[in-house]
Amino acid sequence: MNDALFSSELEPADTRYLWRLWLADLLDLATSALVGWGALRMLDVDRTPRALVVAGAVTWVLLSLAGGLSGWTLWRGVVGLRLVDESSAVPGPGLGLARAFVVPVDLPLAPILQRRHGDRLLKVQPEAVAPLSRKWQRGLGWQGVWLALALASVWFVVMPTRREALGYLKRLDGWRCCHARTVPSAFQCSTSLSRVVREAKGGDAQAQALVADCPRAAAESGR
Repeated sequence: MNDALFSSELEPADTRYLWRLWLADLLDLATSALVGWGALRMLDVDRTPRALVVAGAVTWVLLSLAGGLSGWTLWRGVVGLRLVDESSAVPGPGLGLARAFVVPVDLPLAPILQRRHGDRLLKVQPEAVAPLSRKWQRGLGWQGVWLALALASVWFVVMPTRREALGYLKRLDGWRCCHARTVPSAFQCSTSLSRVVREAKGGDAQAQALVADCPRAAAESGR
């Protein structure tokens, strides 16, 4: 009898693929924080610590619900794991929602205890899925949604919001930017100009006033 196979069969479900699942959960949690931050920047609302925590938490709950419906998340797909219940079926939204609350507790404890007590309590476990296999490919749609959201969030984090663009062009560096003088950040200059021009074309009165006083923005608006 194969000893490795025998030991794998007897291994408790909450210790299988411990580090792969731990890494996937950690990266999914970080991705939720990123998507929440990107959502706040997209909406151009005040990004207070409380707002950032709430946005990240809401995103994490939604990701966990989706992960319960499909068994997949973005980073579970990357590490080749799918979450299932004891019958090897998808956990469902109820267990997905419950896991949203136990994972933040399990994450710091798992490296110490070498097991996932939260998953054991919920009776869910990771199932290894070979990358590029048919089952893995069926999860690409779910993974793709979160990848698109993560990439969109990076875009909103990097690009200036309306308030940032208007505020920048009202400062000395903005005056230099408008008059083609040397500025500390050429990227901030160009992206702020583009944002203000878009807002002006959309009918924003403040942006239109800035464009009128900014030769570079006026030139870009007239193209």
